[in-house]
Amino acid sequence: MGPAKDHPRFSKEEYDRRFREIRKRMQEKGIDVLIIYGDSGSYNSNHANVKYVSNYQDLVSSYVVFPQEGEPSLHISNRLYLPYARRMSILPRTDAVDYDPGGAVERRLRELGLGKRTIGLVGLRGILYGSLPFGPLDHWHKAFPMASFVDATDLLAEVRLIKSREELAWFRKGAVLTDLAFEALEKKGKAGMTDFQLAGVIAGGYMPRGGGIKLIFIGSTSMSRPHLIFPCQFPSHRKVRKGDIILTELSADYEMYPGQAHRPITVGVSPTPMYQKMFDVALEAYTRVLRALKPGATHVEVKKAASVIQEEGFTTFDATLHGWGLLIEPPRVDIDAVMIRRPQNEFVVREGMLLVIQPNVVTRDGKRGLQVGNLVEVTAKGARALQKFPLKFMRI
Repeated sequence: MGPAKDHPRFSKEEYDRRFREIRKRMQEKGIDVLIIYGDSGSYNSNHANVKYVSNYQDLVSSYVVFPQEGEPSLHISNRLYLPYARRMSILPRTDAVDYDPGGAVERRLRELGLGKRTIGLVGLRGILYGSLPFGPLDHWHKAFPMASFVDATDLLAEVRLIKSREELAWFRKGAVLTDLAFEALEKKGKAGMTDFQLAGVIAGGYMPRGGGIKLIFIGSTSMSRPHLIFPCQFPSHRKVRKGDIILTELSADYEMYPGQAHRPITVGVSPTPMYQKMFDVALEAYTRVLRALKPGATHVEVKKAASVIQEEGFTTFDATLHGWGLLIEPPRVDIDAVMIRRPQNEFVVREGMLLVIQPNVVTRDGKRGLQVGNLVEVTAKGARALQKFPLKFMRI
């Protein structure tokens, strides 16, 4: 069995398309070479850009030198990982930085003769905007005093915004694997389990079928005396009890291409009237936003569709809608009645976008909350959910 079967990759035509799109924008912006950085932060999603051009993800950090003309090269964190990296990477020039990333990238730039040219720096663009580590960046500034350094992080974000046919096929696999997590919870979750044990049930639902763990946000709380309005980012040792609600945000991935879904779950009883009301409002907001996501629509229509949440007297904690790719991406849209003020994006809905609709309905006193959501794809006729598990108030 060869590397392509051990570590699936897209077709040569898909990578050629990506490289053309990147180089087209480099030419438009007058950039001669990109230094693309990735690390293992944000559940490894900080490797999105490196994964996009090389098919590789690292436990620590890695760099791709991507010239306007010439062969891109991958420079990984640790020589220990090189046998794996060379089977996974599509780039023939894959090597380790040997504890000196600044020097490794410098040597490659000198090989290419680009030490006096315009160098685009591609940092991180996810929940937070970030650049490259200071050490290597300082090294390059000193090594190439005649070069011009520019921020090119958004260049890759622009290229990755609209998904190709091949990419969408992988995201659909991620969505199927994510659905399996909820199927497993429904069949095997029960009172007396800890959140850790529920997380084990979740992972066991998809890992044997080739799914990776992207997000297991899970948290349980009493419906009568709640202490959570959003799931925990890591499981706790708390045991689930009859009368609880379990809050979830789950993403399994296929080769780092994930789905995402949110379902509330009651334990042993029906939802209390307030939790049922919040669920009904969340479902209505989801349905309205889904209908609004037609090509050509804007953030204004999306915000208006979700405003039923505040019209019904509730507020929100999490973002109502965000972009999706190799994890959370722009754009973001919130209603006016929010508990957290986030940077918002003005945008136009386009075919080929992936978005997560995820109304997080919270009582005005901030004591009770739940979330409903799905990963959706924008088609020529409108948006459709990639998640197929029913949008229901689950019960175990």
